Amino acid sequence: MQRSVIVGTSLIVVVLIAFFAFYLIQIKQTNLSSDQTQRIVSLAPSDTQILVSLGLGKDVVAVDQYSYSLIELLNETKCLPQNVTVLQLQAGSPPNISGLVLLHPSIVIDEEGLIGSYATLIKNAGLHLLLTNDDYAQNFSQITASILNVSNQIGAKSQGEKLVSWMNNKLQSFSTQGNVSVAYLLYICPNYEFYTAGGNVFINDIITKAGGSNVFSNQSGYPLLGPSSLDLANPQVIIAQEVYNISYTEFLISHMPGITSTRAYQENRIYVLSQNLPTDLINEPGPLSVYSVEMVRDILNNASPHYVNSSFVLKDLNVSLPVF
Repeated sequence: MQRSVIVGTSLIVVVLIAFFAFYLIQIKQTNLSSDQTQRIVSLAPSDTQILVSLGLGKDVVAVDQYSYSLIELLNETKCLPQNVTVLQLQAGSPPNISGLVLLHPSIVIDEEGLIGSYATLIKNAGLHLLLTNDDYAQNFSQITASILNVSNQIGAKSQGEKLVSWMNNKLQSFSTQGNVSVAYLLYICPNYEFYTAGGNVFINDIITKAGGSNVFSNQSGYPLLGPSSLDLANPQVIIAQEVYNISYTEFLISHMPGITSTRAYQENRIYVLSQNLPTDLINEPGPLSVYSVEMVRDILNNASPHYVNSSFVLKDLNVSLPVF
């Protein structure tokens, strides 16, 4: 009888010890998971916008220089840690993999269109890589779907739903009906060829929601066209991104063959977006891109200056990044 009691007591002790050990392991894993969510590296401005809006800016240990410049323009650097590392990325070159490893990130986030084949190098270094595909989005619905996907994967589902709701409300208030013909010039080459936005990219959706009709919507992606294409399209409005500076951009536009015969030129409806915040709004498919609809709408309504710069955008559009 005594032996049975001892054996029974021993079994109870063993079970209690095993349960306690399991409990400690669970706590450790939970703490580890919590620590991991607080070391994020963001390598794309659109992704950095999303992270800050999800309230995760404090967990970002490193960002690319373009992300930091954008957050700085908005005067929102307080959303990032004071000691955040600013990574100097070069177009077409891989990020400093060894430098990323030294940051001990729990997750690295980047745009699939930007990182390309270098994603394999990051994964081979043992880093957890989350790729977003907003640069390939064809409309705002795909952008918001990507945001919900990121928020779910990073443990911020409710914040993601609030952010998407905020974006949809802004789009509803900014959008309008119209058919003003628009030519959007992403980049003008020295030989006067230019890159534009086709009908299956989200810039086309911006133009449509702003009350415009993209004259190159029959094109796909971001094609390179000759100046004769612009002359034949004869748009009512031309919107061009700044190339180096405003003087050089105006020189390029004014010397494009056939430009003087377009309605946009004859009616003085040519607008240039400065290289900083205005082009960020329309090029970066993140939360701030909703303001690009309002910006283009103002242009089409002839309610903006011909040179649209950061000061105008910040003051007249009251651009701000929400934080949930």
